[in-house]
Amino acid sequence: MGGMSGRDGFSTVECVWGRDYSCTVGGMLGRDVYCIVALISGCDGYCTVGGISSSDVYSTLGGITGRDGYCTVGCMSGRDVYCSVGGMSGRDSYCAVGGIWCHDGYCPVGDMSVCDGYCAVGGMSVRDGYCTVGGMSGPDGYCALGERSGRDGYCTVGVGSGLDGYSTVGLITGRFGYCTVNVMPDRDGYCTVGGMSGRYIYCIVGGMSGRDG
Repeated sequence: MGGMSGRDGFSTVECVWGRDYSCTVGGMLGRDVYCIVALISGCDGYCTVGGISSSDVYSTLGGITGRDGYCTVGCMSGRDVYCSVGGMSGRDSYCAVGGIWCHDGYCPVGDMSVCDGYCAVGGMSVRDGYCTVGGMSGPDGYCALGERSGRDGYCTVGVGSGLDGYSTVGLITGRFGYCTVNVMPDRDGYCTVGGMSGRYIYCIVGGMSGRDG
């Protein structure tokens, strides 16, 4: 029916394909490929609606997939990648909704994660970092709500921590320092309430201390 077929191929309606594959409606296929509606696919790939696939790839709706990857709706995937809705994934990664991630990283909802990082909701994670809600975490750091953590540091609510530092509420900590409420410590110093501490110094309430004092 208005189609052209190659060797060992079948055509139904206005299809043109190469060797050893089948085509149905308005599509052009490569070798060992199946195409249904208005698609162009590469070797050993499968496409259904409005997609372009390369070798060993599956695509369903409006997606472009790479080799050995699966795509469903509005996704672009790389090799050995799975994508479901509105996401772009790299190799060996999984993406669910509106996410972009790279190798061996998982992202579920509205997130962007880098390699080997995990993100849950509205966060960006670096490699080997974990992020839950509205936070950005660095390598090997954990973040919960609306925070940023540095490397090997932990954050909970609305705080920013430096390397190897811990903070809880409304604080900024330096390296190897701990803070609790509204304080800014210097390097290797500890503060509790409304104080600024120097190096190796302790400050409690409304005070400023000098070095080693």
